[in-house]
Amino acid sequence: MKRQIRVTRLLLWFSLFAFVGPGFTYQARTPQVNEEARDFKVFTDRVQKYIKMQKDLKASLPALSPTKDEARIIEHQHALARIIADARRDARQGDIFTPEVAKRFRKIIDRTFLGPEGRLARKTIQPDSPSKILVLHVNDVCPEEILLITTPPTLLLRLPKLPQELVYRIVGHDLTLQDTEARLIVDLIPNVIR
Repeated sequence: MKRQIRVTRLLLWFSLFAFVGPGFTYQARTPQVNEEARDFKVFTDRVQKYIKMQKDLKASLPALSPTKDEARIIEHQHALARIIADARRDARQGDIFTPEVAKRFRKIIDRTFLGPEGRLARKTIQPDSPSKILVLHVNDVCPEEILLITTPPTLLLRLPKLPQELVYRIVGHDLTLQDTEARLIVDLIPNVIR
C-alpha cells in the first residue's frame, strides 16, 4: 500500500511538472524575444522617420527628368546629399543604431561570421585588392573610389529588412546604413566585423 502511495505521489509530481514546466520555459524566453522585438521596432521606427524626411527633402528639389546624362544624375545626387546632411547636421552615430540595437546587430553578425557559413561570409566581404583604411562618419558621402563590398546574403537574411531607399554596406570593419540615392552614411556601427 505504501508503495502504491509513493508511485501515485510520483505520478502527481510528474504530471504537475509536465503542466507547469512548459510555462516556466515560455516565461524564460518571452522577455528576450520581447526585448529584441522592442529594439528592432525602435530601429524600424527611426528608419521610417529618416525615409519620410528624405522623401520630403527630395520633393523640395527640382525633379530630375529621365536622362542618361551621368553628370546631371550625379549633380542631383549631390544636391540631395547636401540637403539631407544639412537637415541632419546634428545627427550622430547611434541615432538609428541605438546602443541596444547595435548590441543586437553585433550578436547577429558574430553568429553569422563565427557560424558554419562564416568562412564563406568573410570571403564575400574581402576585396580582391586591399584598399586604404577609411574612417567614416554619419552624413559622409560614401567616396566613389572605395570598393563597396556587398553584405553577405546569410547576414542580410538575419538583419531587419530595409526599405529600398536604404542598404546595409560593410566598409572595412564597419557596418554602415547608406542612403541608396544620396550615397550618404545615415548611421554606422564601427568595428563590427572582427
